Amino acid sequence: MKRKCFIAVVVLLMGVGGWLLYYLSDQQVIKRTFTALAVSLSKDGEETPVMIALKMKPVKDFIAPACEVTVPERNYHEMLEPGLITHYLIAYRSRQANLHVAMEEILVKIPSKGRGEVSALVHVTANYNQPDFFEETHRVMFSLQKQEKNWLLHKATLPDALVRR
Repeated sequence: MKRKCFIAVVVLLMGVGGWLLYYLSDQQVIKRTFTALAVSLSKDGEETPVMIALKMKPVKDFIAPACEVTVPERNYHEMLEPGLITHYLIAYRSRQANLHVAMEEILVKIPSKGRGEVSALVHVTANYNQPDFFEETHRVMFSLQKQEKNWLLHKATLPDALVRR
């Protein structure tokens, strides 16, 4: 009887340990971060400046001090600081009555220690129940680097359609 209990406890601990390794893996941490950022970028109706600041803080904290932004269709290639990127995002959000952003098909590759490559479909729905309603899905690419146990966005490749609205 003691042996069966011991085996059950060992199997349970191995199962919990395996789940923790999966949950805390770099790939899963990155996926959860991108999903949370999509929620931060979404909005329903008017927001106070404090609400905007609270929503943009995780976004700003995720961006490296110098982030390369590329829009291939426009031949745009620029190194931007987090404050400028969040300012652009705030301006983009303010032009929409409501906005829902979802990250779908998040594919994460870790080519080397401390480096990550992410490809995701960004599904944007804005101004629902409005005459200027739009719904779009675009493939975006990101490069990340791990610094002090945190993943930071170092490069974003965005389609022109996503940044022109």
